[in-house]
Amino acid sequence: MIDIVEVPTDGRDLGVGTSTAPRAANVVATQLGSLEYAPDFGVDKRFFLESPIRFQTESFKAHVIERLTQAQINVAEVTDVVEALSQRLRLRVENSDTTDGGFIR
Repeated sequence: MIDIVEVPTDGRDLGVGTSTAPRAANVVATQLGSLEYAPDFGVDKRFFLESPIRFQTESFKAHVIERLTQAQINVAEVTDVVEALSQRLRLRVENSDTTDGGFIR
């Protein structure tokens, strides 16, 4: 998947590239079902945080990885960062391909 990253005004071709990290951040930051035009986009954080059921961290990790994979984002590594009274997950994503070039080839 490629994204348009530059729209030059001097008549040159569109600049395209892969922007995996910002796309992954959008998926993780968006609540599943909150977008009218894309209800299947995002992560269901509300279910994991507000449910009376207590979930293991591994279940939440698996859900996030699944949602990122459905958005065609390659998750390369997940790191648990345990701090006093909280836990963070750090996700490292990689580009699936490294071809960058113009829109017209």
